[in-house]
Amino acid sequence: MTLSPEVHQAVTTFAGRRRVLLGVDFDGTLAPFVRDPMDAAAAPGGLEAVRAAGALEGVSVVLLSGRDLATLRALTGVGEDEPIVLVGSHGAQSSLAGDLDGALLDDEQEQTLASLRDGIEQVAADHDGPRVEHKPAAVALHTRGVAEPVAGRAAEAAHEVAARHTGVHVTPGKDVVEISVLAATKGTALESLATSRRVEAIGYFGDDVTDERAFAVLDPSRGDLGVKVGAGETAAEHRVPGIPEVVEALELFVRSRQEQRH
Repeated sequence: MTLSPEVHQAVTTFAGRRRVLLGVDFDGTLAPFVRDPMDAAAAPGGLEAVRAAGALEGVSVVLLSGRDLATLRALTGVGEDEPIVLVGSHGAQSSLAGDLDGALLDDEQEQTLASLRDGIEQVAADHDGPRVEHKPAAVALHTRGVAEPVAGRAAEAAHEVAARHTGVHVTPGKDVVEISVLAATKGTALESLATSRRVEAIGYFGDDVTDERAFAVLDPSRGDLGVKVGAGETAAEHRVPGIPEVVEALELFVRSRQEQRH
């Protein structure tokens, strides 16, 4: 066993709750970071454990990501007929509502997003190495693999682009700056799904700054479980060192719930 006794006990206790929502971030939590974001793939056993959890009675499972919904579905291979909910664009898209691309924004937001995209494309052109990712309600500048000081200057320039617009929301992450025209977060998405599924407790695994908004809505006093992956300040009550331990914790959840239900 590589999980700490505290995490082992917390996961086992959470598994015994009657109705739960289990949320898992994708990049950095289930899938290792890679230079090209489209090359990301879940670690061995990760998606298998997620699917096994989703098949259990009383368990709702959601994969949350900053990726747009279509990309998240492609990278995970989760089918539309599977019980796993996919939430993309940091909460702005949900597989429960279908592909919302094109219906998310009003005219003013569309114009703002177009201007942001032009600005971030120019930032990428002015610096050697950064990559631009376009999303239905946001644009992101990726600097993974870009050496300093170029990465830092590019990120600063991205923030300057955001500052020239009103009604935008900046989310800095690990080697990425994302600018959105919507205020949706992983936390609001998690709360909304928990309410609709009428669960008594929420569990969430995440590694990045954006995941802190999900951890912030958890309440350990009602049985919620928050697990931070890796180093850094966090609102989560528990921590694991890396992705292998996430897979182990998910497998423990499945095993413990099966044992407690028999």
